[in-house]
Amino acid sequence: MRHGAILERFSNENPTGDDIFTLARSVAYFFQKPGDNLADALDLIIRLLDRRDEYNRRLPGVGEMIDAIAREAGLYPYITGRGGWRDEIAIELMRAPGLPDVVFHVEQAIVFHKLAAGRSVILSAPTSFGKSLLIDALIAHRHPQTVVAVVPTIALLDEFRRRMENRFPAYQVITRTAETRTSALAIFIGTQERLLERNDLDDIDLFIIDEFYKLDLDRNDKRSLALNAILARYGRLAKQVYFLGPSIDDVPNAANFRPGIEFIKTRYSPVTADIIDRTVEGPSPEQLIEDLKSVGRSSSLIYVQSPPSAARLANQLVESKLRRDSVFCKELADWLAEHFHPGWILAACVAKGFGIHHGRIPRSIAHLMISLFNQGELAAIVCTSSMIEGINTAAENVFIYDRKISTTKLDRFTFDNIKGRAGRLFQHNIGKVFLYNAQPDQSQFDVRVPLFNADELMVPELLLQLRDDTLTPVAQRRKRSIANASALPIHVLSTWAEFGIDGLNKLAEHARDEIREPNSLLAWKGMPTFDQVEATFDAVWNILDFQKHDIRTPRQLALYANRLRVSPTVRDYLNGFVTKTGLEAQPEIDRCFNFMRGAEYTFPQVLRALNDVMDVVAGEDLVNYRVYAAQLQNLFLPGELRALDEFGVPLPLIKRLSHHLPVDDVEASRRALASPSPAIRSILSGFENELLKRGLG
Repeated sequence: MRHGAILERFSNENPTGDDIFTLARSVAYFFQKPGDNLADALDLIIRLLDRRDEYNRRLPGVGEMIDAIAREAGLYPYITGRGGWRDEIAIELMRAPGLPDVVFHVEQAIVFHKLAAGRSVILSAPTSFGKSLLIDALIAHRHPQTVVAVVPTIALLDEFRRRMENRFPAYQVITRTAETRTSALAIFIGTQERLLERNDLDDIDLFIIDEFYKLDLDRNDKRSLALNAILARYGRLAKQVYFLGPSIDDVPNAANFRPGIEFIKTRYSPVTADIIDRTVEGPSPEQLIEDLKSVGRSSSLIYVQSPPSAARLANQLVESKLRRDSVFCKELADWLAEHFHPGWILAACVAKGFGIHHGRIPRSIAHLMISLFNQGELAAIVCTSSMIEGINTAAENVFIYDRKISTTKLDRFTFDNIKGRAGRLFQHNIGKVFLYNAQPDQSQFDVRVPLFNADELMVPELLLQLRDDTLTPVAQRRKRSIANASALPIHVLSTWAEFGIDGLNKLAEHARDEIREPNSLLAWKGMPTFDQVEATFDAVWNILDFQKHDIRTPRQLALYANRLRVSPTVRDYLNGFVTKTGLEAQPEIDRCFNFMRGAEYTFPQVLRALNDVMDVVAGEDLVNYRVYAAQLQNLFLPGELRALDEFGVPLPLIKRLSHHLPVDDVEASRRALASPSPAIRSILSGFENELLKRGLG
């Protein structure tokens, strides 16, 4: 019998005992029949398990039959705590060593035992597989002294950090570049850029890259070079590597990188989903609102292509009759409007029980959105790929409203990743996926990692970051040729390769000419004037390849930087640029937040790159942009306090409490806020004390 025919039988709401027995038998036969699709078989078994108790009431004893089918399929987590001695033995064999609360499904166990034996693994598996859980199990079992985990976003870094701190208190969990190791057991977690800044990662026992598909330069991700550089630095030296990602068909030539590494591809998923096709109606707000009504109080993610799309759709949700009441969310909405901006669509959304998540939302607020969503206080989150790719969360329902990611059509890989967010083991075994556009073609998705292939044709930006002893003689000669053709030393070229080798060479010529001009505005140290900031970024604007974060000109950048520096509050900073109201105000608000994202990394790095170029072409005593770069990176907050935003403390609270915290010791500041003194509590309102507790919790 075909999958569709068996699936149809689950629609019978009043099955007889014979109906149930026939259905269970059909599912068992379908699973055992050679050649049948494993994903389809698991889909049927999970649906059977989801109605186990109902079926067992109608046909006493069939529950044991269903459990036996689940055991044969390796879905051991579903049968934990029930069944006879055979089931209990099977479950104990599948229990994660060192994590007594975790029971593996069969494919997890297969991968874990390879990792537990010290093997290096590249794993492609569905979103719901439990790939990250294998990291926890491996640390609990092998107790590696030094773990280095590369994550794609700060949001995922924060989630990873919280999980490690809770589960492994014996380890020092290090996420900031300035933090030094003081413990024999350490877990370093960072984006590729942060980890490249460290020089103390020696003798690595376990090296992890999450979302490893970002190593493929053909995905046109500007951060891929840095990720490849961190792989080149530690991928061969680490005792063991574990790379994880979803829906990847092949990783050609992986065995060339290091001996014994194994690529494992599986479609095994312990959850499934119903597909609700709305492609005839298309992406209409009215249909979406009706669909949201149909799912009641269950949790929903609504995927859109960009922050402007999120604002438009969120505004329509606010104007609808949908709502979820929460005392905390109502107070949070008022607080966001008062301390950020009254026109921010997020404030209006939160008041109605909806959230928004994209790359321009301040990190502490984005974390709060996820927390409130997971706790059921927000009914839905309108999100972009920043949440799909950067957060390990799931919902009962996923609405794929747009068919693009930014301006590019969704490919099969990204589509599967979004769709895979529907359902979560033990919470929503059967999710729902609402499609408002046709699914992309089921094309092959291979990840081509430059370091896994011959290095002779490697792009210069990556080639210059690799050690000579890892290169072939031909590549070594090509590397020397590129370096010899430049006026800049190789350490400058390799350090700032992310901005493009050609761009760095052009910048050296341009900077040499500019600095010779009388009273050059590039010749400054410490804190620059407005004109000096504008002139400095004007020197690099059209030469270096870097993300502009929605800033259109060097003068506009100087305006935003200056306003951020002099504003006493976050609200005052936004007030300086938000001139419109309603939906028209959202691009202005987003640009303010987007500039702050650029200020935290991109713009300071551009200044440091130019500083290094200037040191070569004009002498090391003429300029010093590094002091200003550090202050810009800290959003002009005292010391290192800006990092508290990553730990869940909203920026308005950081500004207000800055005089009561050890500004140069982030860990001490975290402790002071986690157990606030009466003096700190007295500064904050009752709601703000609760907000602080939730943010740090």
